[in-house]
Amino acid sequence: MSRAHVDIELRWGDQDAYAHINNVTYARFLEEARVRVFELGSARERTGMERHFRGDGTSGLKTLVANQRIEFLRVLEYAARPVTVELWIGKLGGSSLEIHYEILDGSQRERVVVARAITTVVVVDGESLRPVRLSDEGRASIEPWMDQPLQLRRG
Repeated sequence: MSRAHVDIELRWGDQDAYAHINNVTYARFLEEARVRVFELGSARERTGMERHFRGDGTSGLKTLVANQRIEFLRVLEYAARPVTVELWIGKLGGSSLEIHYEILDGSQRERVVVARAITTVVVVDGESLRPVRLSDEGRASIEPWMDQPLQLRRG
């Protein structure tokens, strides 16, 4: 499968009153993975997607989250080992892309998916905030990272 992998350390403060990683933290994991793949290029793999979907300065391209769904599958407890966010593109539109994720519990020896998610982002002009068609270069950078879309149970 064509997935980028981003390892994210857990923080003690990520826990809720039940000693589980709080649901809000999962949204932060997704955001961090997006930033590392689409801006910093600091996933385990060099994806080539960085800098195609966000411009420099206030007037450059921006990506806005239009929709995000998270399906929680298992409880995640605080551990010294990082979670791994697997990220791929499940759908490509004219000015939007659907980013699909699986969050893996890094404390387990086997592959344990604790959550699945889908985020729809829209590429917009930095000044008008109107959608901008994805460039040919941006589309080409996405193609190797496309994979089967997730089917969430609800939504």
